[in-house]
Amino acid sequence: MKRISIIGASIVASSIMVTTVSANEGLKPLSLTENVTSAMVVDATTGQILATKNVNKQGPIASQSKMLTAYAVLRGIHEGKIKWTDQVPITKKSDLSREDGHLFSHLAVKAGDKLTVRELYNAVFAMSANDASFALGEYMTPKGMSTQEALQMWAKELHLTGSKWYNAAGQVNSNAFENQIKTAPADAANMASAEQLAIMAREILTLDPSIRELAKLDYITYHLTPSYVVKEPTDQSVLRNEHLAKISNPNNLVFEGLKTGSTPESGAAFTGIIKDTNGHEFITVVNGAGDYMDEVQRYQITLNIVNDVLAEKVPISYQKNSTLPSNSTLNLKSMKKNHMPVTIAKTKTFWADKKTDLSIKTTVKSIKSKNIKKGQIVGSANITSPDISYLPNTSSENKSIMLVAKQSTTRANWFVRSWRAIFQ
Repeated sequence: MKRISIIGASIVASSIMVTTVSANEGLKPLSLTENVTSAMVVDATTGQILATKNVNKQGPIASQSKMLTAYAVLRGIHEGKIKWTDQVPITKKSDLSREDGHLFSHLAVKAGDKLTVRELYNAVFAMSANDASFALGEYMTPKGMSTQEALQMWAKELHLTGSKWYNAAGQVNSNAFENQIKTAPADAANMASAEQLAIMAREILTLDPSIRELAKLDYITYHLTPSYVVKEPTDQSVLRNEHLAKISNPNNLVFEGLKTGSTPESGAAFTGIIKDTNGHEFITVVNGAGDYMDEVQRYQITLNIVNDVLAEKVPISYQKNSTLPSNSTLNLKSMKKNHMPVTIAKTKTFWADKKTDLSIKTTVKSIKSKNIKKGQIVGSANITSPDISYLPNTSSENKSIMLVAKQSTTRANWFVRSWRAIFQ
């Protein structure tokens, strides 16, 4: 682990204690130079933005659109509105059985069939099945609302400002079949930025950590009847068995899945989860990575941009149960044990250029209860540099090093609290 040089002084005012130390350097995201329309690398755990290229530029996102439909499904699961075992009808709007499966990926289903939410969800990610996404989009659309309106509503929930949505599968409007928006141009396409794709990916990873396991499968299955099971190869199995041998991977990075996109308008695209040999996870986005039919370039560039980050930046980790270098105690003025020894609640890693010193601001949490238990969160610490940036929607807890009490204590009596308020 990189040694951290921290020099500072303690400032105490009212109920907040702040320790500020030397200015940070080297926390700006790396500027990527790959030949792509847009690209991004984000720390999957903290949401720290590590590398960028045109990340706020809106562009066609093709089947990466399916992540918004998947988000709606996961939100419905977590809110108890639907279950993984619910049967979803394949309607006329989601029946692509007559279409060429090489041009428009779809399952072996037709109108009148039913698959479970889980089967359709798996097909969305594992083989980018358009009919699966159309069916789930229709199933998740609230009554009295069109699926386009539902997509816009879900995008608003994630604060995807400026994005555009026409259908649940990411097809250009003229190729959306029964889901075509008649009032929109034939070439209308779902649009979002690289940053917005990363937001959707991180939300999915948070709501469904098992998405990593889906990427390990060579096949997915679904039931047309209780006894008739269809088995389909996954996109990740094709990557492993056909494409990886053609890709340079000097750092032995691992693809943990997520979502491709392929239309002439978007070019070859991929929003991914990548893990390095030390267990660090990254969310990556590449758009316009060569011709949309190219199945290698998008993956090669994905590895390239992560390698760029690993070449320029180092992880600075604060380990669980260790002591923060700048603060081994926090001043809990209302408690008997006012100089409370604290440790780090959860390992947290930040990325910076080599030979970078970090500065930390430590804040005491407002304590309203009469008791503090050992292991209770009593404060937090944050990197103070204005150069560090995070994905929008990243919670303060994800950005922070949470600090927990090493001992239990109770509230001090009124005389002690009054004395401390005056003289400390």
